[in-house]
Amino acid sequence: MHKSKNIINSAAECFSSSDRTGSVFTGFDGFIDNILRPVKNRHDSNNFEPINDIETFSERIFSGAGKSINIEIVKERSSMGGNGPIMANSLSLLGNSTDIVGAFGQDEILPVFRPFTDRCRTALTLCEPGITDAFEFNDGKVMFNYPQNVLDISWDLITGIVGIERLKDMIVSNDYLALVNWTMIPQMNGIFSKLTELLSGIAGRKTVYVDLTDPKKRSREDLKLCMDRLLEINGHADVILGLNESEAAQCAAVTGAQTAEADIKELAENIHKVLPLRAVVIHSIKQAAVCADEGSFLVNGPYTPEPKLSTGAGDVFNAGFYSGYIAGLNLEQCLVTGVCNSGYYVRNTKPADKRELIEFMKAFAEET
Repeated sequence: MHKSKNIINSAAECFSSSDRTGSVFTGFDGFIDNILRPVKNRHDSNNFEPINDIETFSERIFSGAGKSINIEIVKERSSMGGNGPIMANSLSLLGNSTDIVGAFGQDEILPVFRPFTDRCRTALTLCEPGITDAFEFNDGKVMFNYPQNVLDISWDLITGIVGIERLKDMIVSNDYLALVNWTMIPQMNGIFSKLTELLSGIAGRKTVYVDLTDPKKRSREDLKLCMDRLLEINGHADVILGLNESEAAQCAAVTGAQTAEADIKELAENIHKVLPLRAVVIHSIKQAAVCADEGSFLVNGPYTPEPKLSTGAGDVFNAGFYSGYIAGLNLEQCLVTGVCNSGYYVRNTKPADKRELIEFMKAFAEET
């Protein structure tokens, strides 16, 4: 039997047979996502041909340089967004309990978030959500963010609304944490410092999953400080850093990791050498890799050239990997639960529950 098929089948079997679930505290963002398609050709009032790749989209825009241009946009839908809500929603569908603090509405949680927050053990809102206009293409996505509502999220705002004792109780009562969207919360480094102080006074080591969200717009000094903060947190908890290829290259650059290798497994190994966290995870469109003290692994994912939805796929990958980790799977098997969770999502425009994910994993094994 092919090695890849063995790995996928073993992951499906272990995930199916495990009755281990976890409680996860997630923070601190929240967005409303507008899923958009740019029009290439309009046939009639009901039918159009979309622009299906980013290069063609960029060429269409460039053709207007020095002149002007009109591009029709079709909004497919508006939905709950933000790294925290999307990841936590998938975690809960896979059987984990969730507590979340985020940007879901100024004084009360907005209806778009309610189907998810009603399933949370606790859901508290800090402020109005940000807005994302997400242009979907077969080869990726282009997201225009309006993060003004979340830019002021800080430790003082969080503790002022939640209360320091209640926040501490929420963190103490969860064995797992997910801290996401570092890029669009400018004061996240300060939040990391305060959480390090809090974690240092808690008995036992929790696990903290961190996702940066493309940090290109942040200064290299801020990103390097973030890496230092993660090492500080790792002194008191097990930090898993989840990255896409672009984020991994940026982290490698600011930490001095070698970046010549194109292989994401080698890139994960190089980052882990200079950033010895619990694990460094890198996912791309077609593969995912992880490096930790026990070794490094690479798996191929269920790639599709025509995804129905890619906005949020990275967050759903994170939830799949983390759910596998919580269930007691080894790191290679966690990569499988990650890529299959995102694979299901981009095909079905919704996250899987545990049964759906296991069935998808088994089907993927048969195709391998």
